[in-house]
Amino acid sequence: MNWWQNLRNNLPARIGAIILLVFYLTVIAAEFVAPYDPYQSQPDGSLLPPTQVYWRNQQGEWIGPHVYPTTQGPVNLDTGERLLSIDRSQPSPLRLFVRGDQYRFLQVLLPLPTRLSFSNPQVEEVNLFPGFPGNLHLFGTNGAGRVNILGTDEQARDQFSRLVYGGRISLSIGLVGVLISFPLGMLVGGISGYFGGAVDAVLMRFTEVLMTIPSLYLLVALAAVLPQG
Repeated sequence: MNWWQNLRNNLPARIGAIILLVFYLTVIAAEFVAPYDPYQSQPDGSLLPPTQVYWRNQQGEWIGPHVYPTTQGPVNLDTGERLLSIDRSQPSPLRLFVRGDQYRFLQVLLPLPTRLSFSNPQVEEVNLFPGFPGNLHLFGTNGAGRVNILGTDEQARDQFSRLVYGGRISLSIGLVGVLISFPLGMLVGGISGYFGGAVDAVLMRFTEVLMTIPSLYLLVALAAVLPQG
């Protein structure tokens, strides 16, 4: 348990571990944390800036944190700018634990190949676990307004929701790499150590050749083989 003692005595390591744990919990519960469907577009909402939060209405009355329905206006032909259109007649209060888009929590979809081919491979998603249906989100709005913490992209999709969902891939790559490389390394190392001699030399030289392959070219080769999306 030396690693645990070292972790307890190292403040930066503890802070990093807590941040990493928060990240993993966030992406695991992405359906709950993200306020919107990452693939859903909002009408006239492309490239919106982060939503401004207001505390008082037009009459100056305190009504708590709220937002207004915001859309992109027409393009100014002289300057090329698009003015924001804010409907201040519909204040939408910000709330925790609001009902929103439907989702299936902890659903497991695994892309599996249905046809092995270098020229035209086919991959289909297989539903390994249906998940639990729900529509409760960590935060959101009650009303027509939408809260886009990081704004929207070119297709009017919420950037924060897409970031949370995309974090699943980024944070799972390391775990998948360990799950693949660890048993493979144990197997190759065990064979090399057991037989020794020529078998050990061949396997070690083969491993060294694989380690010399630049990761960039390997990613390009994988991108060419794997299907889009």
